[in-house]
Parts: sequence; C-alpha cells; structure tokens
Amino acid sequence: MEQKPSTYNQLLEDAKAYLSTRYDLLRLELLDKLSSILGMLVLVFVMLFLVFGALAYLSVALVSWMAKVMPVSVSCLVLAGVLIIAAVVLYLLRERLFINKFVGWLSQLLFAPSEQTGQSQTENKSQSSQNGEDRVKSDTKS
Repeated sequence: MEQKPSTYNQLLEDAKAYLSTRYDLLRLELLDKLSSILGMLVLVFVMLFLVFGALAYLSVALVSWMAKVMPVSVSCLVLAGVLIIAAVVLYLLRERLFINKFVGWLSQLLFAPSEQTGQSQTENKSQSSQNGEDRVKSDTKS
C-alpha cells in the first residue's frame, strides 16, 4: 500500500509535465500561424505599394503619350475613366478574386491538422491530389 501514494504522485507529476508540454506546443503553433499571417500581410502591403507605384508611373506615361493626340486634360479624363471602370470591376469581383482566396488560405492555415496528429501535411496534400486525380478519372469515364 505504500506504493500507491508514490504512484499517484508520479502520475500527477507526469500529468503536469504533459499539460505543460501541450501548453508550450500550443503557444509554438500559435506563434507559427501568427507569423505566417503577419508575413502574408506584410507581403500584401509591399505588393500593393509596388503595384500602386507602377500604376502611377504607367498613368503618367500613358497621359503623356495620349497628349500627343489630344489635349492633356482630355487624356487625363480618359485615363481617370479607365481607372474608375477598372476599380468598379475589381469591386464587383472582390468576392471571387480576393475574399474567397484569403478566407480559404486563412482557414487552411488555422484549421489544418498539425503534424503531431498522425499524418503530416505533405501526406495530406499527396492524398488530396490523388483523390482529385481519381475524381477526374471518374468524371472522364462518365
């Protein structure tokens, strides 16, 4: 009977160590996912900055080229109209072009099973691509 208290103490210590390890693992996974999200946001902001800079230079070049054919004020208005139409088209397609892709990427990042739960992510990707190939084969047979 003297062994039961030491067994319970050992079990309690093991449980504390396990919970501490799981907590540390959760913090590391959270840090990994947050760094991926922040990295993607920084990339998006840098890309937007570069695209807007390029768009500004291209706009000036296009206005100066069109100014050879028509007055500068008319060429500026034509370019403004083209840019407004492009902005409206992008606004109308925002769900398909931006929001759905971002939400899909974010949900895959946040809710994908970690590598500790059995299969690694590379095995999951190879299985999903193999399932996609099987679906394509079955669709072509029909």
